[in-house]
Amino acid sequence: MSGFALSLDLTEIPVLLVSGDQATAEGLLAAGARLRVVAPAPDAALATLAAEGRLALHRRAFEATDLDGMRLCLVAPDGVPGGATVEAIAAEARRRGVLLNALAAPARAARGRASLVGAGPGDPELLTVRAVRVLQSADIVLHDKLIDPRVLDLAPARARRIDVGKRCGRHAMSQAAINRLLVEQVRAGTHVVRLKGGDPVVFGRGGEELAALREAGAEVEVVPGITAALATAARLGMPLTHRGTSRSLHLITAHGRDGEGVPEHDWRALAAAGGTLAVYMGARTLPQVAESLLHAGMSPGTPAIAVENATLPNERRIRRTLADIAGAIRDAAVEGPTLTLIGEVVALAEADSAPMPARHAA
Repeated sequence: MSGFALSLDLTEIPVLLVSGDQATAEGLLAAGARLRVVAPAPDAALATLAAEGRLALHRRAFEATDLDGMRLCLVAPDGVPGGATVEAIAAEARRRGVLLNALAAPARAARGRASLVGAGPGDPELLTVRAVRVLQSADIVLHDKLIDPRVLDLAPARARRIDVGKRCGRHAMSQAAINRLLVEQVRAGTHVVRLKGGDPVVFGRGGEELAALREAGAEVEVVPGITAALATAARLGMPLTHRGTSRSLHLITAHGRDGEGVPEHDWRALAAAGGTLAVYMGARTLPQVAESLLHAGMSPGTPAIAVENATLPNERRIRRTLADIAGAIRDAAVEGPTLTLIGEVVALAEADSAPMPARHAA
């Protein structure tokens, strides 16, 4: 069969997957497809997706009527074991006017590669030159939920884009499934780009993806990005370290494993360090962070500033002290990605970083 590579918007499109695996199914679901799967012996992961109501699963060989109402059909290289061949399914799809995609057989595919790319803090102008070049050569882009559309537009029009991001506890795709999809795409001979906000190996689980790719023997490159702490400080016109004021910089996450509370940190060491503390993912849990630092001996009057949606047009800045920054964030109804900087250097930020008024519902 001959073909032509293209990118499709699968939002609410009925799609049939014949004898596929979990990674392919989750990729289609993440792209918005309404999915029907036909497989005589589906694995447990596919069965779980069906039990959750995310797809319709038929535990049998392919039948021509499975194509009824479908707009697209994807089929494994060897068809359904004991059932129809790819050629037979293709013929039936053509007769019914259904687009067909025969999934590449990993053993016969050209050698692919993966790139873990940092998209920076949000503003496309802050992408590295290398990140742009890598995006321009992508066959498939697995991206975080909040990546700016202007960044995604740098990938070729033919490149498939899949939102695999997590936001406020809602996961488009599990981390294990992302890892499998990365490996699957490399084995299929594609250049897969995992596009992550900030830097790919700073609080983004990029290390897990890197380990999965290395374990699979995949060729992988890490392209650094500007992490939020650096970009935010630049926007505020303040240093992160300053002679006589801050001797160190500490990056911590306020988001625990699986979203459960604040991770354990050595709060006494952080409070006594005399440095600058950058708190990632802390809009909801900053009260616990502030309480822990105060209990560990940090001064209540330590300057603090929270920046929501740093570097983007809807950026907001909330400037207070350690004692009241958490309450100010709550009163301002902060919802977007927020980085909080705590330390004496915050006093050096530009004067326009004034407290923002609360956001009121219409």
